[in-house]
Amino acid sequence: MIETGTLKYAVLGLVASREEGVHGYQVKFECEAIADEFGGLNYGRVYRLLGEMETEGALTVADQVQRGRPNRRIYRITERGRRSLEDWLAAPAVAPGDGGRDELLLKLLFLGTRDSDHIRTLVQQERTSCVARLAAVRRRRARLGNAGLDREATEMLLDASERRVRTDLAWLDELERRTVRCG
Repeated sequence: MIETGTLKYAVLGLVASREEGVHGYQVKFECEAIADEFGGLNYGRVYRLLGEMETEGALTVADQVQRGRPNRRIYRITERGRRSLEDWLAAPAVAPGDGGRDELLLKLLFLGTRDSDHIRTLVQQERTSCVARLAAVRRRRARLGNAGLDREATEMLLDASERRVRTDLAWLDELERRTVRCG
């Protein structure tokens, strides 16, 4: 599940990308379209978050009259919300175990190709984190080798951990190649 803080910025990013504004159903639909992790997102959570962001001054809301249906609430980003989004985009992603990869993906989505230097910085920060995770797997491998556990099962577990990190590193390599082409 996507962390609440990351969801907040995903919503701000979506609202910011639509000058005409968005309604709650559209926010839920678009969040689910961009990330599987939003699949469990319910309308109650979406509308609570939209209400909180309106109270904080990050969003404004206006009613859109509809024929034969209840009015639709349309949300637009404020200058305060835009500054908050820009600050989040500029900050490093949180550590991967804390939802950092999800955060990096969303930052890449909302940054687009407009700031290739910042994208390269974010990718490098993620790479540093991956290298540290790979080193941790190697340390665990050395410790567990002498732990008296089933050796084959231990190797399979550690191989899976190492492959996940190596896959992340390969993906980061591809991001860097694409960023160089775009920037």
